[in-house]
Amino acid sequence: MALAPAAFAQEGVRSGAGTAAAEAAARPARSTGDAWLDGRLVDIDRYAARYPDAFADELERYAGVPRAYVAGLLAQPRWSGGDAWFACFLARAVQATCRSVVRTRTRLGPEADWEAVAAEFDAAPGSDAYASVRLALADSYRRWDRPLQPDAALRRALREREAEVAAAAKAAAGSKGTAGATAR
Repeated sequence: MALAPAAFAQEGVRSGAGTAAAEAAARPARSTGDAWLDGRLVDIDRYAARYPDAFADELERYAGVPRAYVAGLLAQPRWSGGDAWFACFLARAVQATCRSVVRTRTRLGPEADWEAVAAEFDAAPGSDAYASVRLALADSYRRWDRPLQPDAALRRALREREAEVAAAAKAAAGSKGTAGATAR
């Protein structure tokens, strides 16, 4: 009789381990090949779960993906907010549709991570496409009023973009002055 509780406890541990393994298998392969980005995608999972309307608005307005498609994607097994965000902003960065990125991930199978999916679109960690995705992430966090600790690469990209915007504004202001002088 004394063995029954121990045997039951051991079975509970085994089934708990099986449950944890099943849960891990049900989770999508997350690795983008960029550890900093991977960490933000986990945070986006939490944001999307807590603020689903704001999350869907973000993807609709800035990635061009209809809200209904976002909702349908999030209702699918193995898709989280971070996955949907990455798929849609990767698509924007490589000038593809979010649907084509989603289909590529499905075609590659559950063991394929985001780095493999991105490679199908000639994007890799450190590429211009990944830099664009990182800048889009900074923009999303700003719009969500969410704290973000950029790494060195993102800080550099943000400074470069700021300098480009300032140079374009200066050039536009200069051309207005020249156009006004020419018109006289």
